[in-house]
Amino acid sequence: MAEPFDNGKGIEAESPKSDSPTEVLSSSHCKNGFFSVFSNLPNGIFAVSLFGLFLGLSTTMVYSQLPLFLTEEIHTTNATVAFIDGLVEFLAYLTRVFAGLISDFLRDRKLILFLGCIVTFCIKPLLAFAKTSGMVILVQSIERIGNGLQATPRDALIADLSNRNTRGQSYGFTKSMKTLGALLGTPIAVWLMFKTCNDYRTVFLCATIPVAIAIVCLFKVKTPQELKNEKDENAQKVQAENPFKRKYLKSLDISFWKILCLAFIFELGHFSEHMFPLYAKNFLNITFAGSTGMFVSIGQVLLSFPIGLLADKFGKGRFIKVCMGLMILSNLFFLAARYSSFSPITYVYAGSLLWGGQMTAVQGLFLSLISEQVSFHLRATAIGLYYCTIGIAYFIASNIAGNIWDAYGSNYAFTYSIFFCVVALLFAKILLPKKYEYGYNNAE
Repeated sequence: MAEPFDNGKGIEAESPKSDSPTEVLSSSHCKNGFFSVFSNLPNGIFAVSLFGLFLGLSTTMVYSQLPLFLTEEIHTTNATVAFIDGLVEFLAYLTRVFAGLISDFLRDRKLILFLGCIVTFCIKPLLAFAKTSGMVILVQSIERIGNGLQATPRDALIADLSNRNTRGQSYGFTKSMKTLGALLGTPIAVWLMFKTCNDYRTVFLCATIPVAIAIVCLFKVKTPQELKNEKDENAQKVQAENPFKRKYLKSLDISFWKILCLAFIFELGHFSEHMFPLYAKNFLNITFAGSTGMFVSIGQVLLSFPIGLLADKFGKGRFIKVCMGLMILSNLFFLAARYSSFSPITYVYAGSLLWGGQMTAVQGLFLSLISEQVSFHLRATAIGLYYCTIGIAYFIASNIAGNIWDAYGSNYAFTYSIFFCVVALLFAKILLPKKYEYGYNNAE
């Protein structure tokens, strides 16, 4: 049987008689999509996207209200809010490394996905009974570990399902759908807050329901190997293989580590979005302060897929730089809110929208580059290393920005973010491989 998926560098091999799972799936596009622009997306991407939508809805129902819950009921400081978010996200990113290793070794993405969802489903309701910040840290840490278990194999599966010409838009679409769930999650949480007279614990309990629906959706997701087995009854079962053979490790070359280095620098400018509701309290009633999360989600839905689509055509490296520019603009909007005499909350919402849009889009672009840079056998491992890298940076950034916020004020925290965005933009010229400056249609 032909070696599936790629030629050792993450780019699908082409052969006249190849019947690899990726090619089988990629040749079967969705012909009845909402718009013709989606016609290049493989069918499997839609199933993964629906799974992500419900998980995103659940996560944001909690995250939109958690910072206010911590400060109003647990009575923590702003720095503690940033610390908790940075810590639990770091644990989630660290878990993604091990999830990637196991996924690559077993060659079974869905098994690890299912395990991660079960952990999330079992632990999430316990947040409703938390009385101390320590309990919140414990519950959120385990919940984010569950998230980490499912995130890496999910993103590796997206790369498996797509080819290099559609990978940017595939990541963009799945992340847009995941964030559409998050977009729905925020108003649902705000509505529940209104109906329950600001009962955070009821909101946290209700957030478990979408996780159960996501688990049901997971059974509808078909991996490339499952599709191949349906097409060919005599197809051989993919055997577990050590992904750390020398021939595969060669793909983790200097270009891969340069990409990780750039991602780390840029992520140092991304502190916790949990600070946005605390900032919005200066301009809004506390009941609606959590609505900033909705605008973060709107930005992700509106920008992720278009940026991915354009990046596939004109160059992923170019659009990584565009995202860095959008991040700078986002911070400038936040800063402008302090000095505006007319509707300052508009600037907060605009900053939230751009922050969310570029953040999700640039992650999709980095994941796309990494998927093409490394061997298929190490794809999930490489994605896990990426998540661990940005997790460390996110933890550092959240702690630094949180302490700056408490000691000197929010303006200095946003200025800190701008500084690292500018540094990343300068280093992009050095660290991004030249071949990613152009789209595949213009690469010749």
